[in-house]
Amino acid sequence: METIEIYLLQIVVTGAISLAVVLYLRPHLRRILTDLCGTQERAQFWVVFSSILLVGLPLIFSMGYNPLESAPEMLFFDAASQVRFNLLGFLMALLGIGCIVSFFALVAPRQSAK
Repeated sequence: METIEIYLLQIVVTGAISLAVVLYLRPHLRRILTDLCGTQERAQFWVVFSSILLVGLPLIFSMGYNPLESAPEMLFFDAASQVRFNLLGFLMALLGIGCIVSFFALVAPRQSAK
């Protein structure tokens, strides 16, 4: 494979994985944020913001990849290593969002059960 193809492939793989996980998490995140924010409009803003962050950060990491000219099998493992790094960026963004949502879930006023 050519280095440009490897570069594009690792971007596509990173984007597809990130997008798939965001699509899976989105309805759950929307319900939690609607409860925390109080209105659909506010929750929708934060869902969109989170989705952009969860897809954008790994894609930014993936664009920093510079494949080296080497044997095809080494290019594959180099690209796989880069995808691993990109997904680490995804997990960092997810962890950050999770910490923030957890914090606000803990401090949000609760309705007392009567």
